[in-house]
Amino acid sequence: MPKKVDHAERKDQIIDAMFRIIYYHGFEKTTLREISKEAGLSLGSVQHFFPKQKDIYVFAMDVIYQRYEERMKKVVQVDQEAFENAVRMIKQIVQVNTEEERIENDIWVKFSIMATMDSEYQETKKGFREVNFNFAENILNMLHQNGYCKNLKNIKDSANSLTIFIHGLVFESVIYTNLYNDQVVEDEIREYLRKICN
Repeated sequence: MPKKVDHAERKDQIIDAMFRIIYYHGFEKTTLREISKEAGLSLGSVQHFFPKQKDIYVFAMDVIYQRYEERMKKVVQVDQEAFENAVRMIKQIVQVNTEEERIENDIWVKFSIMATMDSEYQETKKGFREVNFNFAENILNMLHQNGYCKNLKNIKDSANSLTIFIHGLVFESVIYTNLYNDQVVEDEIREYLRKICN
């Protein structure tokens, strides 16, 4: 009797293989054939789930988004002081502790750049920005409600600035990996939040 395949697990296996290829070799080498080799599967198996290159890219962007959302749900700690909670929440986006975290950030940056050049990915790119903006707005509202950032005149404008800061820090940590470890990232976040919360 043939072994039953867990489709979700197989898709994750394929996506993780694709992430490794993009991270180490770039989009140019990321073909369905190379992905199947990296995943240890036949080309037909990969094409069963992702008939076209675009299908795997769209799914991969959704995977990054879902992982991001899961981290956000886990990180909020009700019993923790608001400023510390804000630092922890932002650190969940600017991840630099493990190779897997760095790969995920690297892929997010590469997909974001790719999406600016291909109109088929515009909605996904727009959705990412909206999620990040809402996340920044939630952080600022939490800080404001807990007595921080009292002088903020416009939460939406400040959320836009915080989103730009976060994206910049992610980009920097991807481009200059040797300059950013967990402590450096935390120090940058604390400094930014102190400036806007004085």
